[in-house]
Amino acid sequence: MSTNPIDTLILAPTVRLICGGISDMTLWRWLNGETDPRTGKTTPPVADFPKPARIINRRRYWSRGEVERFAAGRRVDAA
Repeated sequence: MSTNPIDTLILAPTVRLICGGISDMTLWRWLNGETDPRTGKTTPPVADFPKPARIINRRRYWSRGEVERFAAGRRVDAA
């Protein structure tokens, strides 16, 4: 049985690399949003960022294809 590399599950460090080498805190903010404690300003999560496909033993796994599509869309928007 062959696994399609697009459908493989990847961990957070790989997600961060695909998304341009973002920090773990940026990944957390993209998933959860944040509230600035000084100003009280709330920033919502990034709406089109994919949610983890699975959580196993407190580890988050994403679909490689979904993350790559998100990252490709961000690169096009930035250009």
